[in-house]
Amino acid sequence: MTVPQRAQVSNSRDPVAEIFTEAKIDALNAKLAERGISADRVIAVLPVAARFMTNPAPPQFRVLYRTDVIDPC
Repeated sequence: MTVPQRAQVSNSRDPVAEIFTEAKIDALNAKLAERGISADRVIAVLPVAARFMTNPAPPQFRVLYRTDVIDPC
């Protein structure tokens, strides 16, 4: 059985976006507040491990969130 696919509209926004923050709760909360992202729009907070060899980077959080707010009514 095939599942009907939703038509893609070329000028529509992506329904999901992502940001990266330092892997600290206060940095995460500050970034969410700075961008006006409420808790009900957050889909997931994923830890990203630090890299030490090529292009060193500290541990981070990858935050996936909904860009469109859907009215539940």
